[in-house]
Amino acid sequence: MKKYVLMLGCFLFVYGIVNAQVVKSKDVPKSVTQAFKAKNASAKVTQWELDADTYIASFKDGSADAKSIFTREGDWIKTLIEVEKEDLPSYIFRHVKQAYPSYTDMENVYFIKQAGEADGYVLDLIVTSENIVSTIYFTITGRFIKEDKRELPQDRQQEPITAENRSLKKKSVKPEKIPTKESYIITEDKVPETVLKTFRKRFLNASNAVWYHNPQDTFYNLTCTLRNAATEGYISTKGGWISTISELNTDRLPSILSRSIDMFYKNYKIDKVQKEVRADKNDKFIVELIEDRYKRKGLITTMSFDKKGKIIEIIDPKEEDAISSEISEQENKDQARIEKEFEKHKEMDFDPNNIKETELPSGVGLWITRDYPEYVVKKAEYNTFDEFSEYGRVYKILIQRPGVNQPYATGYFSHHGELLKVEDDFKQVSEQASARKLSRQVKKAFSDTYPKVKDVSWQEGDNNTWIAVFLEKDLTNEAIFSDQGVWIQTALTIEPEKKIPSSIRTYMANKKPNMTINTCQMITNPNQKPYYRLEVYDKKSKTRSELKFTSKGELID
Repeated sequence: MKKYVLMLGCFLFVYGIVNAQVVKSKDVPKSVTQAFKAKNASAKVTQWELDADTYIASFKDGSADAKSIFTREGDWIKTLIEVEKEDLPSYIFRHVKQAYPSYTDMENVYFIKQAGEADGYVLDLIVTSENIVSTIYFTITGRFIKEDKRELPQDRQQEPITAENRSLKKKSVKPEKIPTKESYIITEDKVPETVLKTFRKRFLNASNAVWYHNPQDTFYNLTCTLRNAATEGYISTKGGWISTISELNTDRLPSILSRSIDMFYKNYKIDKVQKEVRADKNDKFIVELIEDRYKRKGLITTMSFDKKGKIIEIIDPKEEDAISSEISEQENKDQARIEKEFEKHKEMDFDPNNIKETELPSGVGLWITRDYPEYVVKKAEYNTFDEFSEYGRVYKILIQRPGVNQPYATGYFSHHGELLKVEDDFKQVSEQASARKLSRQVKKAFSDTYPKVKDVSWQEGDNNTWIAVFLEKDLTNEAIFSDQGVWIQTALTIEPEKKIPSSIRTYMANKKPNMTINTCQMITNPNQKPYYRLEVYDKKSKTRSELKFTSKGELID
């Protein structure tokens, strides 16, 4: 499959594949026609073409021209849907103008769907002054991914200018350029010491800091990486901290916000989540999402929430860009419903201090069943805690064994049920009383198994085991040994996601499109072949689960 994808990556400039030949429908393999119907149930093929080992079906997607490409065996490779230039997200035009200010034309603009990859845009940019054509790829929201440059075909290349063919034109007046944020970049030595002092205090251990300042503004702006998250900060010219905006993982969106969004939009994709912490205490969450009807155009709807989860504002995509002038009666009704619900929602008062047990994420029940089977939930709340500020609101669950003066415990969970911390004084006292010591036998077993590893930290595991945590080639390993020094298994954490085997990523994209991969570990042990263990998050059911794959990427039941 991979060779087809690579081959097709460079055909866009001439719209179709150069050597493609028109074929009759009856000559197309049944596996290919069936695959087309499965992918495009309501579409009718207007023309079939054959190029080497691929079949290309031309059809209409609504009013747009489209092409789907398949292998001879009927494996779908990609679908290209023609897009009008004016329908592209503004991010794309911004990138094009910055990267190629003298580009000649933009051709072959498509919305692209391809096996094992996220949907997005692809286009050809013609730059005759440099005799190149660049195929550029963008995400569905218009963010740049990559580009492939190649030489412009001879018949399209610009003729060298000579004294004989030089055009005599009047000097044109260039329009005044609107300054971009990048034009206000400054070096750190230009930042006042009072501002830097606040930065060092508020953005401790930040990296990759870039500073911006418009002389007309009364603040300095910066972007950096803080605790592995893209972060933006604002500091006044006098050194006063104004606000910090941090990007959160989309699967860490507090559940109270998810429920609010579900009230307004049935089909959507969360594209970006930010948390803004402000000096005036008016903290808020900013959520960018793409409604299903705007998927092809990548238009963003922005929702703002206060720290209690109430909606502050909804900014819909510009109507003239998003919707045609002919809006159906049903769409009008839907819009009226959304506006009515929004007005009602603004007046709602959430009571986060008393959450019903039925509203708790499934992870809470699993925790109680596994670790505290005789306990019951006494109180549950959903609030923000300084210790877990990066998660937004979290659940605090108080559980207790039935009876008088019985022991109790407190668990903290993220909105999707991830256990963050347990406070159990009774258990801690018991554990301290029976604390185990790491034996020489276990240490020797580790050094025999990993003779080259010198720096290791030890943790107590479950069921009288010990866990050795160490780095190897900058990757985290957790090796488990029994009390008797027997090696049980080792879990190698694989990150970032792009290092996960392509066969697994392809399977997830095709078979589990609603799931995102949170973590991936390669498990090795003395009793079986290495395999991959994934923790996945289902965006529809908002639950976590575990999947296992062989080293070849096959799902293990």
